[in-house]
Amino acid sequence: MSQPVMVAVLGAGAGARMGGGKLDRDLGGRPLGAWALATAQSLGAMVCFISDGRRPGWVGPDVEVVHNPHAASGMASSLRLAVDRAQGCDAARLLIMLADMPFVEAATLRMLLDRTAEDRVSACRYPDGRLGPPACFGAGRMASLAALTGDVGARHLLNQPGFALALSIDAAELQDIDTPEDLRLARLRAASRMAGMPPSGH
Repeated sequence: MSQPVMVAVLGAGAGARMGGGKLDRDLGGRPLGAWALATAQSLGAMVCFISDGRRPGWVGPDVEVVHNPHAASGMASSLRLAVDRAQGCDAARLLIMLADMPFVEAATLRMLLDRTAEDRVSACRYPDGRLGPPACFGAGRMASLAALTGDVGARHLLNQPGFALALSIDAAELQDIDTPEDLRLARLRAASRMAGMPPSGH
């Protein structure tokens, strides 16, 4: 990549609907959170993991862990930390990923990066038509993320008219894991994927 890119994997949420410890739960023989992190690292960019105050054992030494002491206040605090790291590294683009979305493909992330110039934002289009993460912010648009407060995520910005370019991808990539039932379905999908079979329906 010709210009510095920061990939921030957000993993500071409490995972309350899973009873805590969500990202450590097994998915296809490895921790749930390790899936998104491995995809982020495959891009060859700088990667930081926004954490709730600990360094999970599945986060390798080549990943910067940024502790969020205000994680309980909502996702905006993690986004502000991601922007701070990106700006501190003079990154031209900041790619935001969620650690509980294991099936996002590296090709999707590269398309987001390719579509994002300094003053542009690109995001994924969900089945309901709304935009959401993963999303990529050019350097000139990062300040809008840093201005968010409370439990307001990037979707608040991405769905403002004309704010972001939409990337339509396979909805199966956008599965996030919030509940035990979500994890059960994800395990079926991971098993099918590793067996070389079509993924199970949701």
